[in-house]
Amino acid sequence: MTGDPVRLSVSGLCVSYGKVEIVHDVSFTLSAGKVTGLIGPNGAGKTTLIDAVTGFTPASAGQIVLDGTVLNSMPPHERFRRGLTRTFQSLELFEDLSVAENLAVAGPEPAVALGLGMLADQLPATLSHDERLAVGLGRALAAGGQVLLVDEPAAGLDSAARATLTTRLRRLAERGYAILLVDHDIKLVFEACDDVVVLGAGRVVAYGPPATVRDRPEVREVYLGGSPATAVRVPTQPSKHKVLALEGVTSGYDRLPVMHEVTLDVHAGEIVALLGPNGAGKTTLIRSVSGQLTPFDGRVSVLGHPARRPSPARLARRGLAVSPQGGTPLRGLTVRQILRLAVGRRPGGQIERTLASFPALRPLLDRTGGELSGGERQQVALASAVARQPKLLIVDEFSSGLAPDLASSLLAVLRRLADERGTGILLIEQHVSLALAAADRAYILDRGRIVFTGTAATLAADPGLINASYFGIGSASD
Repeated sequence: MTGDPVRLSVSGLCVSYGKVEIVHDVSFTLSAGKVTGLIGPNGAGKTTLIDAVTGFTPASAGQIVLDGTVLNSMPPHERFRRGLTRTFQSLELFEDLSVAENLAVAGPEPAVALGLGMLADQLPATLSHDERLAVGLGRALAAGGQVLLVDEPAAGLDSAARATLTTRLRRLAERGYAILLVDHDIKLVFEACDDVVVLGAGRVVAYGPPATVRDRPEVREVYLGGSPATAVRVPTQPSKHKVLALEGVTSGYDRLPVMHEVTLDVHAGEIVALLGPNGAGKTTLIRSVSGQLTPFDGRVSVLGHPARRPSPARLARRGLAVSPQGGTPLRGLTVRQILRLAVGRRPGGQIERTLASFPALRPLLDRTGGELSGGERQQVALASAVARQPKLLIVDEFSSGLAPDLASSLLAVLRRLADERGTGILLIEQHVSLALAAADRAYILDRGRIVFTGTAATLAADPGLINASYFGIGSASD
């Protein structure tokens, strides 16, 4: 739709927290009648960007213009009144108000396009997830604004509900709305949007029509870490001893399944890579294994024990360690204290042995977790997990914030841990090439379901399998 009027213009936007710049020189426009997508891996700056546009975070530079009015100095409620509306991923509805009352709180405009009339007298607790999402959208529309920022609307939706969401957004665009769609589901964004903005490390990596954007090598590199590795190891002969087994596991939050009938196992002494786009269900799987979530159905066995409502502490005593994404949460303790906690009553010298594998932490021993960079906190999390000498180690996005050379050296530490100590390792990693270089086997999780199971070498040899899961591009074998 050439010639559609620009409703929102963002130019040269920068956002900093202290000395750290999260968003740098980002520019894009939202036009009436168009849906524009905003995508990027975890940590790319998407949430910070939306918060800056809607006034919840101050911009350090740049300009935000809505229908000719500069918004930079306006608070969120004033931007809302002028027509800039937003939905939130958490869908925080007023649970004690009916659907009609939820809409009336926002404004008098009807939301007939979303088919909410039949639900007017119902309470949110009685609605399906898809219906709750429609109420969230309807509340934004009821305010009467013509620029709509939609944050992660596809989370937890099945294929049919995703198709319904795409139809809703396209119909709203046809009615003249200017829409920004932010979602982890890259395939949905490519299907629903006229243009796509790709963020990487706070910068615009690509901007244009979906068919053009998804074929650009820099977009692939932002998500996958470059071309899939070709020099992958010959997989080890797996031990007969399974340290982790999932059989037909369905799990999620409240009544909403996120992962469906997942079967996966890890043997002692092997590294298994779990790959998949953001929002595929990887974090839900970790929580289901580590005792933070109770699966709806299926069986989970950790270190030979059926995990029926296990506590994380009991699993840790049995030999499970988790290195979480985002690094150590112990911000008030020094690195030395964190490692001492991890070692516990194990024989002396374990801290020194750990530091031999993580030499970059030695000069940081007297710094607290809160004084470390994101990459340093990630190293501390991995080091403290390794120091526990686990039998099963789950590593979640360990390369986040790390230079490639350092990430490769730490991957070698994990390989030695598997080879020399027989530790089974489940490696959840965004950078596919990095994970495949060290793994014996791999799984791809896509929209909550396992879509590939095989050796890392097989997956590395067919990049089309990865493209199909991450970007919706057909497999090379098609």
